[in-house]
Amino acid sequence: MYTKCLVDCNMPISIAPQELLYPAFHFVPNPDAIDYSRFPNCLMFQFGYTCSGLEGYVKRRNRCKAAHTCPFHAKKRPLDSIRRLAHISEQELCSTIPIALTYLETFAKSAPGEQCVLPLEDGVAVLVTDGDLAQYGRLRAELPGYADRLRGQSWDVLLFGLEWSTGSDEVVLFNVPPGGRPRNACVFGLAINVARARDQGLLRSALAACVTDKGLDPGPLFAAADRLSLWFAAEKLAGSIEAARIWRSMPVVHKVFSSLAQHTPPLHFDDHELHGNLAKGMVNGRLAFEMTVESNGGIQFRAWNDDNSPNCEMKTNGSKVEWMKVFYNHQVSFEAQGKEIPS
Repeated sequence: MYTKCLVDCNMPISIAPQELLYPAFHFVPNPDAIDYSRFPNCLMFQFGYTCSGLEGYVKRRNRCKAAHTCPFHAKKRPLDSIRRLAHISEQELCSTIPIALTYLETFAKSAPGEQCVLPLEDGVAVLVTDGDLAQYGRLRAELPGYADRLRGQSWDVLLFGLEWSTGSDEVVLFNVPPGGRPRNACVFGLAINVARARDQGLLRSALAACVTDKGLDPGPLFAAADRLSLWFAAEKLAGSIEAARIWRSMPVVHKVFSSLAQHTPPLHFDDHELHGNLAKGMVNGRLAFEMTVESNGGIQFRAWNDDNSPNCEMKTNGSKVEWMKVFYNHQVSFEAQGKEIPS
């Protein structure tokens, strides 16, 4: 609207009151955490994109509600094989996220016997609804083997996702018993046994109920576990998701400094503290480093020498090093911006 005023100052135009348009959220790594019902009169929302860590959020959770006709997504198709998940790039994986729920909804509302809109491999369709799956390579590597194990059994849906605070660190496949929804879990996607489902009507009605304005809600599938053969492939985390992200990000920090600056960051510690997504590493009671890891994969890291002088620091956004510095004798000895994260 403001653009129209700038292009043609004589153009008649009415602008709604500012309070109806832009409640501003200046640091929101996860917009899903906002209760939009608290703003019933608002027409749209504004986020501080550059400072909120939102890069990566859109590509991992964006949803197009008109994917079949959208000029950006009409030619896109869901993945044609669960086997591709083991080696797929994050960019290719995330390119299918916006269309996944639209295709799931179309399939769920179709009548049994109609031509399936989903690509099938041996009668099985796969849909990824959350790009965070890209961060869990162990789970992706196991999914093709799990699909092979189920091929000789009677099954309807295979969910794949994450369980945390389990006390174990492994990837497992299990049949979900009636009422057996994991307490701490999230779902990244699902495989559907389209060709050999036992009750096509029940399968479609349960899947249709899973499609919500906020994304995929697996609740109706778990509720139907007494009537459907429901399986769950889960990567289990011993502690919290935040703690797992922190420990898995430490090799990335080492790789960035060693590859780009030929510098070894001080990552050793004899004691540590975890505060949500913030980790502090101590050596003999002295703060040696602190690191924050966002849900989008962004890392902020700072380290200090034995005399508390700065050693090095960096910030990444999940795909690039936004900036990094290495210090020597209180002076910057190396500095870089906009570098690709070494593979």
